[in-house]
Amino acid sequence: MENQVIKTGLKNSIFVLAAQSASFVLGIARALILPILLGVRSFGYWQVYLLYMSYVGIFALGFNDGIYLKYGKFDYKDLPKQIFRTSIKLFVVVQLAIMVLVSLLIFFEPDASKQTAMFWASLNIPIAGLSGVLIYILQVTNQLKKYSFYTVLDKVVVLLIILLVFFLKTNQFILVVIGDTFSKLLVLAFMTYSCRDLLFGKGCSLQTAIKESLENVAVGIKLMLANFAGMLVLGFGRFMVERFDSVEVYGTYSFAISTINLVLVFISAIGLVIYPTLNRLDDNRYANYFQELNKILGILVFGLLIAYFPLRIFIARVMLEYIQIFDYLPIIFVIVFTQTKMQILINPFYKLLRQEKAMLNANLAGLLMAVVLVVSLYAANRSVLMVALGTFIAMSTRLYLSEIYLKKTLSIAKNFNIIIEACGMIIFILFAYQTSLSLGFICYTAVYLIYLISQIKTLSKFAKYFSRR
Repeated sequence: MENQVIKTGLKNSIFVLAAQSASFVLGIARALILPILLGVRSFGYWQVYLLYMSYVGIFALGFNDGIYLKYGKFDYKDLPKQIFRTSIKLFVVVQLAIMVLVSLLIFFEPDASKQTAMFWASLNIPIAGLSGVLIYILQVTNQLKKYSFYTVLDKVVVLLIILLVFFLKTNQFILVVIGDTFSKLLVLAFMTYSCRDLLFGKGCSLQTAIKESLENVAVGIKLMLANFAGMLVLGFGRFMVERFDSVEVYGTYSFAISTINLVLVFISAIGLVIYPTLNRLDDNRYANYFQELNKILGILVFGLLIAYFPLRIFIARVMLEYIQIFDYLPIIFVIVFTQTKMQILINPFYKLLRQEKAMLNANLAGLLMAVVLVVSLYAANRSVLMVALGTFIAMSTRLYLSEIYLKKTLSIAKNFNIIIEACGMIIFILFAYQTSLSLGFICYTAVYLIYLISQIKTLSKFAKYFSRR
């Protein structure tokens, strides 16, 4: 049984990675070509839209997170469809009411272009809410092929809009915003059809639906708040720059953040598979899975950091308007490591062990540290570098406090890897700031190869395990 579950998880990983490869190619257009087409100012407003879009999920109030936790071991055919049909409709009504309220509040924003960006983000509240429910259902029931298709479809539609912007030779960010919203509506329509038996047909009583909804919120609210606080550890710095600096400075800082998302595309794909796979395995072996996954992640992500060097060459040659990000790009880029471990290792194990409260406390502590560091450093030296540095320190502290806590919970005594990883991140930053980029690339690659050789046993073990499956 265990072997079959892991085999299914590995197959899902391969399929999702293949789909995310296509998504990666399409994502390049969004992350690297769009800044050139729009220019710094319009790109800044596009990033304002994306900033607020990334937080509309909080208005789901934990409803979808509750489904994620309650039905994590269910197969799709075993879901209580009658209850879902009515409770999801009730949820959509609440989302529409919240959308109206938020849309009215946005009119207090004095910057007309920011107001437009925020208004379109608010229109996405019910779209994101229902999409979140269906996406979580597809994830926990291991229907990752469908999920991957919808992810790629979203990117394809946005790419078509980007091509339209190119041929029209316009820098109107609103065209891309409208296109992005349309793509999400289109994906939602496909998901609604795919999951139509969960949405249409005979439902349950309103009383039962209200009870189910409240239970979902009660179960999921801690996870939702934990995820929200976790996002703000990275996002608070963006809010600071967006509120207290020009839209051009905010646009360049957001562009730096978006570059790491290119690297995280593949990582997030693996993260989709981890929780539903481990959730179907023997919980007595969680400690072993934690240690093995931790080792593989270190090998994988330190290798991914090499992508910084060709990316910097590309920006220096093609995107001259954005070269000021080199002052803080190495700090931003190394966040890839902290984000990866949080997404693939720490957060799934918090959920597996039903430690939502501990996850919330850790993220709140990280958020508090981010607020204190970012505000104080930015006030002392009005520099985006200080924002990036404060964010990195807060995220690293949250990561390793969480890791130590989970290891204690799983009765794992070894913490030596934390020292190795901290040294690895510092080494990367030092080489990334080298005046000679080629020297930095050669030195970091050499150090990584030495590290790779030291982990040959882990790689051999993983290769043999994978081939047996």
